[in-house]
Amino acid sequence: MDQQVSPAKRKPSPSPKQNKKAIDLLIRSFTTFYQHQKSFFKSTQAATMSSSSLQDNSPSPPPASSSSTTLVVPAIQLQPNPSANGTLRMDIFPENVIRPIYKIDLPKPHARVDKTPQLVYCCSLLFKAPGPLQSTSDSNVSQNSPIDGKEKEWVQLIDPVLQDRYRWLVEQLVRAFADNPLKASDVVSEIVLVGPVLDRDTYRSLLSCFISKFEQTTALDVTILQGLVQLVECASDEYLVDDDLVRIAAVLSKELSITHIGTSDHPLHLTLSLARVLDVMVTGKVKDLNRERDHQPMLQLLDGLKDSDNVVQRYDATYAYQALQYAPDDETPLQVLWRYAKVAATGAGAVSSVFKLDPEGFLKGIESLQEIGAGVVGAVSTGIEVVETLRIGAGEAMRASENKFDFMKKRSWYLALQGTALFIRQGRLSDFNLVVSQAPCRNNPNFQWGICRQVGEIAVDPLWDVLVRQQAVDFLGELYKGGSEWKPHVDVKRWILTVLIQILELSDVSVKNRAVALLLGLKNGGIDEWPGSFSLSRRLPLPSTSPLLAKVQEIPKLEYDLHVLKLMRIADYKQAVYINPMAKLNLQDTDDNLFPLMDKVRDFLASNTQVMLVLGDSGAGKSTFNRHLEHELWQEYKAGGRIPLFVNLPSLERPEKDLVAEQLRTHNFLEDQIRELKLHRQFTLICDGYDESQLTSNLHTTNLFNQSGQWDVKLLITCRTQYLGPDYRSRFEPKAVDQYARVANDLFQQAVITPFSREQIEDYVEHYVPLEPRTWVKKDYMDKLEAIPNLMDLVRNPFILTLSLEALPTVVRRKTDLSRLRVTRAELYDTFVRHWMGVNKRRLQDQKLSESSQIALDVLCADGFEHNGILYQMDLAASIFQKQEGRPVVNYSHMRDRKTWKAQFFGLDPERALLRDSSLLSRAGNQYRFVHRSVLEYFFSCTISGPTKEHGDFDPPVHSEPPATSSAISTHPLSQKDLVVESSIVQFLAERVQLNSGFKDELFAIIEQSKTDDQAARAAANAITILVKAGVRFNGADLRGIRVPGADISGGQFDSAQLQETDLTGVNLTKSWIRQADFTKAQMERVQFGEMPYLKESDGVWSCTYSPDGTSLAAGLLKGRINIYDTSMWTMTRTFEGHQECVNSLAYSPTGLQLLSGSDDKTVRLWDCESGSCVCVLEGHTENVLTVAFSPSGKQVASAGEDETVRLWDVQTGTNLFILTGHTRWVRSISYSPDGHAVVSVGYDKMIRFFDTQTGQPGEVWECQSGEMKSIAFSPEGLEIAVGHGNGELLFYNTTTGKPTRNWKAHRWRVAGVSFSPNGQWIATCSWDYTVKVWRAATGSVLSVFTGHGAAVCQVAFSPNGLQLASCSDDRTIRLWDVRSLGTGMDVEGGSDTLTSVLFSPDGRVLFCGSESGAVRQYDAVTGKFGPFVVYGDKPVDCLAVSPDGLRIASVGRYDRVVTVWDIGTGQADVVLRGHTRAVTAMAFSADSRWIATGSGIGDMTVRLWDARSGLLDRVLEGHTWIVVCLVFLPNSLLVLSGSRDGTIRAWDLDNGECRVVVVGSGRIYDIYDWALSTSPNGLRVASRSTIGQEAKIWDVESGQLQQSLEHGDYVQCFAFSSCGQWMGVGLPGSFWLWNFASYNTAEGGEGRGEWKCLVRIRDIFGEVSSIAWKPATLEFSIGWRNGTLQVWKLVETSSSSDAWSAQLVWSAGNPVLAASDAVFDDAVGLSSANQQLLTQRG
Repeated sequence: MDQQVSPAKRKPSPSPKQNKKAIDLLIRSFTTFYQHQKSFFKSTQAATMSSSSLQDNSPSPPPASSSSTTLVVPAIQLQPNPSANGTLRMDIFPENVIRPIYKIDLPKPHARVDKTPQLVYCCSLLFKAPGPLQSTSDSNVSQNSPIDGKEKEWVQLIDPVLQDRYRWLVEQLVRAFADNPLKASDVVSEIVLVGPVLDRDTYRSLLSCFISKFEQTTALDVTILQGLVQLVECASDEYLVDDDLVRIAAVLSKELSITHIGTSDHPLHLTLSLARVLDVMVTGKVKDLNRERDHQPMLQLLDGLKDSDNVVQRYDATYAYQALQYAPDDETPLQVLWRYAKVAATGAGAVSSVFKLDPEGFLKGIESLQEIGAGVVGAVSTGIEVVETLRIGAGEAMRASENKFDFMKKRSWYLALQGTALFIRQGRLSDFNLVVSQAPCRNNPNFQWGICRQVGEIAVDPLWDVLVRQQAVDFLGELYKGGSEWKPHVDVKRWILTVLIQILELSDVSVKNRAVALLLGLKNGGIDEWPGSFSLSRRLPLPSTSPLLAKVQEIPKLEYDLHVLKLMRIADYKQAVYINPMAKLNLQDTDDNLFPLMDKVRDFLASNTQVMLVLGDSGAGKSTFNRHLEHELWQEYKAGGRIPLFVNLPSLERPEKDLVAEQLRTHNFLEDQIRELKLHRQFTLICDGYDESQLTSNLHTTNLFNQSGQWDVKLLITCRTQYLGPDYRSRFEPKAVDQYARVANDLFQQAVITPFSREQIEDYVEHYVPLEPRTWVKKDYMDKLEAIPNLMDLVRNPFILTLSLEALPTVVRRKTDLSRLRVTRAELYDTFVRHWMGVNKRRLQDQKLSESSQIALDVLCADGFEHNGILYQMDLAASIFQKQEGRPVVNYSHMRDRKTWKAQFFGLDPERALLRDSSLLSRAGNQYRFVHRSVLEYFFSCTISGPTKEHGDFDPPVHSEPPATSSAISTHPLSQKDLVVESSIVQFLAERVQLNSGFKDELFAIIEQSKTDDQAARAAANAITILVKAGVRFNGADLRGIRVPGADISGGQFDSAQLQETDLTGVNLTKSWIRQADFTKAQMERVQFGEMPYLKESDGVWSCTYSPDGTSLAAGLLKGRINIYDTSMWTMTRTFEGHQECVNSLAYSPTGLQLLSGSDDKTVRLWDCESGSCVCVLEGHTENVLTVAFSPSGKQVASAGEDETVRLWDVQTGTNLFILTGHTRWVRSISYSPDGHAVVSVGYDKMIRFFDTQTGQPGEVWECQSGEMKSIAFSPEGLEIAVGHGNGELLFYNTTTGKPTRNWKAHRWRVAGVSFSPNGQWIATCSWDYTVKVWRAATGSVLSVFTGHGAAVCQVAFSPNGLQLASCSDDRTIRLWDVRSLGTGMDVEGGSDTLTSVLFSPDGRVLFCGSESGAVRQYDAVTGKFGPFVVYGDKPVDCLAVSPDGLRIASVGRYDRVVTVWDIGTGQADVVLRGHTRAVTAMAFSADSRWIATGSGIGDMTVRLWDARSGLLDRVLEGHTWIVVCLVFLPNSLLVLSGSRDGTIRAWDLDNGECRVVVVGSGRIYDIYDWALSTSPNGLRVASRSTIGQEAKIWDVESGQLQQSLEHGDYVQCFAFSSCGQWMGVGLPGSFWLWNFASYNTAEGGEGRGEWKCLVRIRDIFGEVSSIAWKPATLEFSIGWRNGTLQVWKLVETSSSSDAWSAQLVWSAGNPVLAASDAVFDDAVGLSSANQQLLTQRG
């Protein structure tokens, strides 16, 4: 036997003085208790045991409170008191000892554990040591038994994997026991050993197994019974629940009631077991005993056992009876009183019968309570028994019942035995000795009997020290002998003899001999032992074999390997800061409907859904979330449960075919194990990096997931939003398992991670700051993030936030004005990388390295550690793109790959190891990758151009000079990869262009080299792509012969560029400005322009729609015809004729076989698309029909219009089903819900109304405050409706709550049409402002602005595949737009803030722009670079004026009467001019900057002169009779001219105050709407325009007469003279004209009158021109468009002829647009016919 029993550890005893207070308190408590109980005893202490003495088991009340009834004594040693008066020796147990535990030889680490006691011993040690098995309970395993040095040493050798192995073994033991059908005694003895070291769930599983086995066994199995009780007694805190103990006690009492005393000892075992279980119930404070069902039957059963012939059973039953008295039940105080009244009235035998409590019965109950007597035992609430005495009267009884006192008999000896048992459990044997000798109840035979049993249990327990066991034998002898204060009853003496005889059966010779010697002396008294054998051991014998463990050790390694994987994955999880991401249901959902992503994923895992797609931008935290999810799932994993598996998709070779098996192989699972897992287990697959693996396949479908015999999985996939096109769901939705392989929409769901909110950013910073010592606190970081413009928006991306927090201290160093600081993404990465490398260098310098590593570090530091580290990562990034086509994961095995390119980075030499470990790399086994995809992209971009010394501390090689030879250019980084598909890399490099002029020059040089070197084509294509993305303009550039195939120059500016004989194969020219560019003989195969040729009609087109299959497009015309186009060739195939007036609305049936139309002829028509015939005419509307719709089922249609009704029609019969009323004005638009249950309508009455389509009943009505509504559409999933308003706003409403979720100003004028893309990701709008726009439905950010229409756009429609957009207009065209690249390519987003005024600074270097939003923006007039802007108010900026000294700017908002003068340098208000009584409409600074003149509108109509410095009003000039629209000072500042809509120009002399009328125009109101004045050295120029006229009029200042009318053929929107007065620019719808004044020479050689000629016309004007400004002293001018576009042009003289002039674009900012007028494509090669037609139309 390798079992060892540890010797008892002696503790030094405190002095008697230290113990006396505690022992006296204990004795006084028992004495008081005993005195109160004396009246209940019917016999004297010296009397022999009679039948009445055994009736001491009568019921007694429960405690007065819910406190534990366990006797708790302060944990101090009790020293025998020499002065105590008693006959029992108090030094038999002289000292307290340490409670022993199992002690067996410890196994060597990772050695096989073959014996269950050894396994339990190991686990008990690990419970006490920190680690996964640490116990939080005070179970007997760890209590009072600290581990020694040898044990500590062993614990330190056990790693987490082995700890988990032990945990797994004990769990498997329980599973094996549960699966064992026989449950033989050796198996039971083995399994109960593990009870103290089980976790709660496993313990409860084992307990349930025992209970079930006991309940199901027909013949009593004593071993099962003893095992069950032993398992109950070893339970840790909170492992047992009340129901367990109630159930066990009930089944034991039931078994006892049907078992009879005979030859069997079963009743004895049952009685003792019931008593032990009741003890646990008492100490555990069970509260669920039902009195009628549980408590009372057990009382009656135990009461009946008092007459048992077996004295041992009688004593055990008495003990159990007392335990049951202390076990609380569910009886209320009133029920207690009721019960006692019933006892008094009918006798104790009728306790369970029905009794009515009447006044008489109540009084008898009180009388009964009075008879009970003086003493009542309360609860043991503080560890020492509390004894209360009550005087019982009627009131007292009620108060007692309210305190839950039960006045039945509870005996003090039971509590005393509870206390002594506690002393024994704690090893406090000396204290036990003292209490027994002086207990007030020590002469009670029940107490004596119990003490003898407890001492006998010590003697037979082999875990106690031999000396202690011998002392226990001696103690029994002393108890037998007794004395004056301890008088053992004869039954007790016989019991002592019986116990000693049981000890004789022990194998321990020394203890047995001690008992033999004692018996020889005691047997002479003539008293015999009790016949029979009675077990004293409280636990089953220690098993000699471990059959269960042997079986468990034979279990295949699979479950253990899963445990090892679990531990490894938990240990690998390292996330310093984790913030739960928020998400929304889909891309078009609003930010008002956010939810925690983890909650949604948990719902997915609990549902029947099979696939969940999680989308998010790069750096949104997808991988972080995935790893955290895996971590949580592994922590929750239980054997046999669903297995979480994190899958890094880019690391797998064939994820589309063998995903799970391939991932398991990376974790070293064997093929047999993989097959078993496939057939029998379930998985949660967390697939990360779908985009990085460049997959396009449906992983669920290609892997045959969830099909018969295949992997049973829940599939969660994450992907970057930018990677997916419009129709992405087909890549992820499962296919139903049927012959049609239908898409199973109910098995798929998605969520979109949203950027961090401010609260999440703040939370992140709060957790970030304490991670390491920092000088900044949370407030410092937040202040900087908010102070730097746009940085807070940038760091809403979690990864950028991480970088920013590291970089911020460096970025803001020595910066004073953070509001003017501009931070790019590239600069943030630069700073972060420098910081990272510096931290790692210092870390290595502080470490103790090996000799070779230290030498390598010294060499690296001498050469620049940071520099070498960055070069290492740059080279690695370049190799990943070159060798692996950008796949981010590098698999490296030294044995296999030491001769490959990978060894250069992952080899074993010390230098590489140091650089690798210090780099931004993560490792998983043999797999390496950069910590984030953007880091890989950053370092690759650095191989092309990194930070310069001006912007950073390291200077990676930059190719400042272009390679001179073809071989050199072929090795250039730009020649290695097509960067068009790597938008993030292009963005990094575009920022480098803005930071490094040398890099910009290099890119130009590469483009130039491509003219003569074919090998430079790829590099040149990448170069021009980067430059365009950086905003570099190529207007007027000589690009002849360049080779840039495949370049993306969408949105680029190439006005008047020379592109002859260039190679533009496959180039993306979407929205490029190529006006006047020359493409003669250019290679233009596969060139993309982003749109298709428009369809020209004879009438205005007021409606259009695609057929459901996308093969046809229907167009409704002004005069009633409907034309059908084939979308493959865009040819007209059919015309439907029948309507007599304008066709306002069209809708196809879901099948595409029918077409519905509504017209101004008041009818709705249903057409057969195959034959073109009208199936039926739906008549009933009394006014024009404005809108129609087909229901999703195709069985019903709806129509509405100017008669203020909505009508529903049956398609088959044409019957008018319902007339839906409620609107009070025209109904403009209707839409069916996706399920067809509702139709929603909007109109001019500002109400949104819902109707039930089945009953016609009105539903909800929502009122809108944004004015008249023009259009409405349901989102594809029905979660929202989008409403277009007459004021240009677009509003979204949640269909569940009815609340607006978001809105934005979509157009300047009414939103005539709205359309969701099929996937709901985008929404298209069209307007009477001539534009079509596509927006991100979720955010409201504009993706594209399509211009080209020349009149109001009436409707817009997405094609069913989401790849095209059609719009129709009153300009008689249908335009077709390509939307395939929206949101994924290089499409340029532009603002749409309407420009209200433009103005150059006096030196011409700055261009100021006032806007509709109230902001005034500044641009570099030469480069177009965007500068700072100041919001001068919340109203549109109607007027701007800059002082000639360039120091101040004056602004006034629309309808404002106040002018504010601002300091340009500080942006602060200088002075405010108040005095006008109506809105200020014009203003001007004097040439000397001293004065400001202002003019106002109707009701004031004055010109006021102010001191520009003080803001004081100098004078008021009155005379105009209408609005003053124009003011200008003459160069001498002594005369101011004012123009008014009263038709006059007035000149005001500031010296003498005189006023004269210079020009008098027409006297009719609105004939003159605006004036233009020029005070150039060439003389005063005056021009006017009318409200609706198509001409500009030139006036002679000297005569005041009309000099010339300049005809334009269209409405003149605005005009302005150049500073020289020789040119005038006129803005028109769709064009811009430039007029030049040519004077006639007189005969004397002087200048004659002359005339104005239009020399230049710019035809690419896509919107309304709102303002014109000429640059001082030049022929450059600026045009501000109402759509937000700002352009600067210059006039260029093309020959010596006076008429040979052209306009060339200098730069443009705002929404890009395809402009191709006057472009030359002679002999261009490969230009498709569709593109030729498009360019012809655009030209």
